[in-house]
Amino acid sequence: MDNLALEVEPRQDTGKSAARRLRREGKVPGVVYGIQEPSSVTVNPKELEKIFSSAAGTNAIIQLEITGQVKAVRPVIVKELQRDAMSDRIVHADFLEIRMDQKIRVNVPLILDGESPGIKLGGILSVLLRELEVECLPNAIPSEILVDISALETGDVVHVRDLTLPADVELITDADDPIVTVIAPVEDDEATPEDEDAAEGAAPAAAKSGDAEAASDGGEKSGD
Repeated sequence: MDNLALEVEPRQDTGKSAARRLRREGKVPGVVYGIQEPSSVTVNPKELEKIFSSAAGTNAIIQLEITGQVKAVRPVIVKELQRDAMSDRIVHADFLEIRMDQKIRVNVPLILDGESPGIKLGGILSVLLRELEVECLPNAIPSEILVDISALETGDVVHVRDLTLPADVELITDADDPIVTVIAPVEDDEATPEDEDAAEGAAPAAAKSGDAEAASDGGEKSGD
């Protein structure tokens, strides 16, 4: 995995008002922690988004440079990212400082690969797991893990144990966890219990309506 650079600024002011002021200026607050003492920083979210959109993905190893500090370059990964629920813009970033010779645990996104025969026949794809927890050295973190669904028929399930991981990547997620399956389509012409109950309820109502009409007709004839 490529190492990418990101320059941040030290941050003195903390709290909600300071964070709002930063966001109005087009920046966001962040925290660096791990090996050294935690540091509050100011981050340019656009530069961080560029790193996420690169081939390295969200688990990119970033050479974080804190401006104004001597020997302040730290290898980090983004441990937690907060986004605005409406705009999806970054509002806060937590950076975990790492050692390049020590294994770390990360979540790697799962990407579906291929066309399922079950889906072509009308089946419904159900995704049950979207990422995998693994442990490895920082430079061995895969940007994604492919899930082959090209042989997935209706009713089939792909489990974690079916995946092939790089030799230097250790699986942490339970191997028996299901990832994806194809569900049989629901037939529209099958009567549901609710439909049957409604039909049963309609029959007595129709009978009563018929009785009422018959009584009305009888009354009119007797009056004549």
